[in-house]
Amino acid sequence: MSVHYRSPLALARLAIAQAVDAAGASAIDGYEETLDGVGGTVLESAARFAGEVLSPLNRIGDRSPARLEADGMTTPPGFARAYRMLRDDGWVSLAAPTGCGGQGLPMLLASAVTEMWAGANLSLAMCPELALGALEVLRAHAAPELIERYAARIASGEWTAAMDLTEPGAGSDLSLIRTRAERQDDEWRLYGRKLFISWGDHDLTENIVHFVLARTHDAPQGLKGLSLFLVPKKISVHGRLEPNDIRALSVEHKMGIRASPTCLMALGERDGARGWLIGGVSDGLACMFTMMNHMRLGVGLHSLGLAERALQLARHYARERIQGHDASGAACTIIEHADVRRMLLMMKALVHASRCLAYTAAATLDVAHRSADATVRTRATRRLEILTPLVKAWCSDVAVEVASLGVQVHGGAGYLEDSEVAQVYRDARIGPIFEGTNYIQAQDLLSRKVLRDGGAALGELLEDIERAARALAAASTDPLALLREQLLAGTQRLRAAVVSLIARAGEPDLIGATACHFLHGLGVLAGGWHWALAGAKAAAQPQGAQSRAVMATAAFYAAHVLPRVPMHCSVIEGGTNVLAAALTEDI
Repeated sequence: MSVHYRSPLALARLAIAQAVDAAGASAIDGYEETLDGVGGTVLESAARFAGEVLSPLNRIGDRSPARLEADGMTTPPGFARAYRMLRDDGWVSLAAPTGCGGQGLPMLLASAVTEMWAGANLSLAMCPELALGALEVLRAHAAPELIERYAARIASGEWTAAMDLTEPGAGSDLSLIRTRAERQDDEWRLYGRKLFISWGDHDLTENIVHFVLARTHDAPQGLKGLSLFLVPKKISVHGRLEPNDIRALSVEHKMGIRASPTCLMALGERDGARGWLIGGVSDGLACMFTMMNHMRLGVGLHSLGLAERALQLARHYARERIQGHDASGAACTIIEHADVRRMLLMMKALVHASRCLAYTAAATLDVAHRSADATVRTRATRRLEILTPLVKAWCSDVAVEVASLGVQVHGGAGYLEDSEVAQVYRDARIGPIFEGTNYIQAQDLLSRKVLRDGGAALGELLEDIERAARALAAASTDPLALLREQLLAGTQRLRAAVVSLIARAGEPDLIGATACHFLHGLGVLAGGWHWALAGAKAAAQPQGAQSRAVMATAAFYAAHVLPRVPMHCSVIEGGTNVLAAALTEDI
């Protein structure tokens, strides 16, 4: 029987401080004071809520998934009460803008809370996650009357939001969307079906506000013809909420996140689902990305939470499970075995690298939104464009790797459904798939964020990585010398790979063949950047147990993880020819 989730508060605090420095967020007026003041109380309260309320429901939700019945969707036992507590305690409004009734706290602080929610119970954590993205798209693109009618209710958690993008036959190719919108006075009527809609229907709140991509009658084909509409589940009629013409037809039976109702939605089965345009006609893609970028950071944070949970379960099991003998012949726990320690250290090194990277993206988002200096905001936005696909894709792939190692540490027991680590592995597998598959993230990173500007924004990040590496001692006897050496060599090698890519711009399938390797090479380097920052701070105060643990894990990352960078670069520089030569029928 597994133990309940415990929030890694000490590591979260270290990562928050490091993210503030890495993003330059300390220059924001009152930022550090907020983190030092209410931040401590928020983290401790969130940790209690995660451990005492959310974690005990995680296995219940996996075994008793959401189900669609004649009178609507029913969520697992205990979920409705937990959501009410989450809403009433103000957790949904934590980072929501004050103008919408939110608390306006830093995204960095909210990100640490998001990690805890996901580690304790990802299925339930997904429900309020879209609130911030929904509020951003309303503030940026919606008419004032829509903001007045919906924003405060979404910010408080009174109503939830859902993002209705893809549909049967479309998948990741949104240009194939066929849901249509017909104008009727000052509103629209929508007709179509939407697939894979997370929390598309449920019994936690009275109303659900759907953000729906659809095509108007005279819109051009392809992505340019899409518009975004607000379509509530219920509409106020004479002061009462009445059903709109939108409903869940079915709920998916999924590999993981089983407690989360993922729905097939039908719009316009009768007289059309009433909706209101957000932004202009055919501006849907730009409006949608305002929401999507928040969700992509959310996927990275959710994946981080799962990776931390896998580490907790594996470490607990390894310390309890007696098997084999030590050098003296006495029976020992499996954590005494070198290979088990290797796996646990790999998990620990990857998890905290992911944490620091994700938190840094959140702090960078705060800088982009809050800095008084326009030049600083522009630079932060440019950096965020690099970090967002990294956090979404690298952190979610890391979570799958870490969860798989967690199963391996458990051995045969980890392969049984009685083990929570099996659920964590299944839950983690969704991260690389949804909110844009990880190949889409890699393609976007390489083609739009790196090659388009000749690697300028990437160069700024690599310079920061090199600066952190050079701050480490170079003496071969220093425990962090290898980290310094590997980071400097890795940044040089990745630069050469980018030069090679630019020179081969006309090569067929160049992006498709190299993008994932590029993203992973950069992700490993970015993780090493944060271990260099952490290691330098620990080396300045080497006497404490925490400092020694940081330096030991940083040294492990250098020896066991950073060697992946030249491998990825080798594929980028030479592996595409083989892929291009392979015929479809040969595969």
